[in-house]
Amino acid sequence: MPLDNAVEHKNLVSSVIKAGQILDCFTPDNHQLNLTQISNKLNFPKSTTLNLLQTLEFGGFIIRVKDSNNYQLGYKNMELGYRTMTSLAILPYAIPLIEELQDRTNEIIYLTTHIEGKVFYLHCSYPNKPTVSYSVMGKMLPMHCTGCGKAMLSYLDIDYIDRIIKTYGLAQFTPNTITTKEALLENLEQSRNRGYAIDNQEETSGVKCVAVAIRNASGNSVGAISISGSALSMSQDKFDNYAALLSTSCTILSQQAKLFPASMIYS
Repeated sequence: MPLDNAVEHKNLVSSVIKAGQILDCFTPDNHQLNLTQISNKLNFPKSTTLNLLQTLEFGGFIIRVKDSNNYQLGYKNMELGYRTMTSLAILPYAIPLIEELQDRTNEIIYLTTHIEGKVFYLHCSYPNKPTVSYSVMGKMLPMHCTGCGKAMLSYLDIDYIDRIIKTYGLAQFTPNTITTKEALLENLEQSRNRGYAIDNQEETSGVKCVAVAIRNASGNSVGAISISGSALSMSQDKFDNYAALLSTSCTILSQQAKLFPASMIYS
């Protein structure tokens, strides 16, 4: 869902927008859907939905599951995802820093940017599991409940924050999730004052993290790095120590701020 209302744009092709909406219907919790489910979810006529599905299937973006009436995402999406990730010019600069942080902390390290008002995961490194780093690439999460999201929001314009809240709301994921604008703005001010943001089990119970924003020459955030660990092990001393390590890495990456996806999309 874009933050800018599509109605404000001219010359948009409605069938392409509808095709994209169909692709967005498929989620990790709903990886297979039938014609009726898709039609009802989008309030499209069945005939229109079927035509779009057949077109997407022809292009490889949708596949029809054999011996069933269900559809699921096609492998063309994986190919495009791979092309997108290999085009990210920031990764050669960032990955060595991420791996160094992981070696020094033995915690989970995330590298993120923001796209359309959400946290977009570019890379991650797990302790003793280097191959798992690719499992979150391309994942998107809300900004208000994640350490990286709040670190980036701390250095974004209030109008942009208002648009995010208007578009997505402030959904609750755990008892600790911030769900009001007033509480969020107060939390962001605290993050700016101390130089880092904290996720206090706000997106996932049992997990805490500390995050620092990566900023461009204008002071606006284009990315963030976080260190995550179990709620039992992440003490205030660790927060302070980890924040210092993150600040060093983020300062280095700020010199390459123009290479982050957020810099390419937003002025």
